[in-house]
Amino acid sequence: MRRAVGLLLLVLALASASATPKAPAFGFCGNTAGSQCGGISPSGDVWEADESSCCPPQHMCVYKTMYYSECQPASHVPPSRTSTDAIAKRVLTEDAESVSDALDLFFLLINAQIVFFMQGGFAMLEVGIIQPKNAKSILFKNMLDMFVVALCWFMWGFGIAGNGASGAVSEGVTGDFGFGHGVSHDGSKRWGGISISNSASFIHSLTFAMTTTTIMSGGVAERMRVEVYIFLSAILSSLIFSSMVHWGWGADGFLATQGFVDFAGSCIVHLVGGSAALTGAIIVGPRRHRFAEDGSVVSFKSTSLVLSSLGAFMLAFSWISFNGSSTLSTKGDMMLLSSHAVLNTLLCLGSSGVCSVLIEFVSHEGTYDLPNCINSMLGGLVAITAPCAFIDNWSAILLGLFSAFVSKTVSFIVLNKFGIDDPLDAFTVHGANGVLGTIWVGLFARRDLLAIYGKDNVGLFQPDGKADLLGAQVLGCLLAFFFTVFSILAACIVYYYCAQVYKKLRPNAEVVVESAAEEEDLDDVDEDQTTVTTIDESTLGIRDRLCLALRVSKDAEIVGADFIYHEGNAFELTKNQVKLYNQEKNAQERIQRQREEERRARSRS
Repeated sequence: MRRAVGLLLLVLALASASATPKAPAFGFCGNTAGSQCGGISPSGDVWEADESSCCPPQHMCVYKTMYYSECQPASHVPPSRTSTDAIAKRVLTEDAESVSDALDLFFLLINAQIVFFMQGGFAMLEVGIIQPKNAKSILFKNMLDMFVVALCWFMWGFGIAGNGASGAVSEGVTGDFGFGHGVSHDGSKRWGGISISNSASFIHSLTFAMTTTTIMSGGVAERMRVEVYIFLSAILSSLIFSSMVHWGWGADGFLATQGFVDFAGSCIVHLVGGSAALTGAIIVGPRRHRFAEDGSVVSFKSTSLVLSSLGAFMLAFSWISFNGSSTLSTKGDMMLLSSHAVLNTLLCLGSSGVCSVLIEFVSHEGTYDLPNCINSMLGGLVAITAPCAFIDNWSAILLGLFSAFVSKTVSFIVLNKFGIDDPLDAFTVHGANGVLGTIWVGLFARRDLLAIYGKDNVGLFQPDGKADLLGAQVLGCLLAFFFTVFSILAACIVYYYCAQVYKKLRPNAEVVVESAAEEEDLDDVDEDQTTVTTIDESTLGIRDRLCLALRVSKDAEIVGADFIYHEGNAFELTKNQVKLYNQEKNAQERIQRQREEERRARSRS
């Protein structure tokens, strides 16, 4: 009987023990300060440990997250950290914030991929406009933009830009440098890299840096040396553009503190790129035979307007993400602001294109110039980039009309009045329209839309308008233009003297060949008519020296950079190109033989 009673008591004790809650899958009951003391049960319920048994005296079990809790001094613990109801509410809030943060990252990454596609659009646009003999060269330089800018933005550009680079998180004035200390996923600092929390911001801002640099290639197309272009691309992306990003988009930037507003980059991206293109075009001078003896403009045969049109479509597609993603967030009303920006972008594109077609119809008596229509459309996209999120729909349409006239007028003035050869009208499309769009913010921006963006200001032509915003916009344009111009000029001078010191400059000015065949029909000119003129570089001014240092060889300009530097042409050479090139080479060989004979005669005497 006693054995039976004992056995029954043992069974009851085991059953009672099995009904006692056990430690959760995520957590255990510690008995030292800082040890884990609670967590989530396998069923998903919040499991709250017995603080008196799990934690040392005067300590309580504190829930840090849904899956982690630890013993903390009771005097430092707010009630909300120990209540299971409060913990459940807090867990739901933290999960919602995590999902929102994940959406923000996805928003930046997917749009960065679409903006990156602009590189292909620029490549097709440029290769279609320039002469066929330089097709490989311009494609090669567009690829160099990707290579060089990716590394330079990683090493210096992203760090200089600071928190202006697509919402990057920075602890001080500057951000993450590629050669500095990044932060890994566990919060520890590691040398050499971008913080993992800034990876999406880096990728998104990198595509904007590539766009800025590629704009410059259009202004110096067909005549700038590859090595010079690499050097200027590095300077433009990692120093000039990054500085403007810090000043204009950074929380503590000089322009930002003055009230400057540039939603997606009419000033910071396009005016900077257009100013660099203009400076480069002035320094390297016009392409050979671009202007006749009477000063009139000579038109060149384009490679393919089909390719240019394809490039324009690609750019217009990518521009939607370029502007729409500049909210940098999906939280609150930011997605409404993003959709409003895209709508205005499309309206401005349409009005600038229609206005261009009407101008062509009137000025050319019923015919239409496709390159001008493309440039007007792109000019409208550039102009709307800064104000797209802050203006009314009718204002976006009006801006497109103004943009078409600006594109047509500035292009004529730059080429015909100042004699500046800008093959892709880079300054007209990006520089002039960049100024127009930036100023438009100061005139028509709405207070309520600026408030969503975190700005307390309003455009001059609004009912409660003020001139403060307009003044900040003008200041931003002036700073962007002059800072870029002087920086590119300084970079060219530095390159020239470095090339002289290290003897990397091939002096193509030593022998300048002037051919009578260039002015007449090649079939009627004998190669003996070719004359040779020698120019002493020491007698040239600094501008001419820079021109000779930055330009490709004369052979490359005559027969094409593809033939000289890229092992063959993308398209077949014309008869005139081949014959003129042979005559030039024969003239150079004759002068070299003549100099050799003179040296031998002097040595014998």
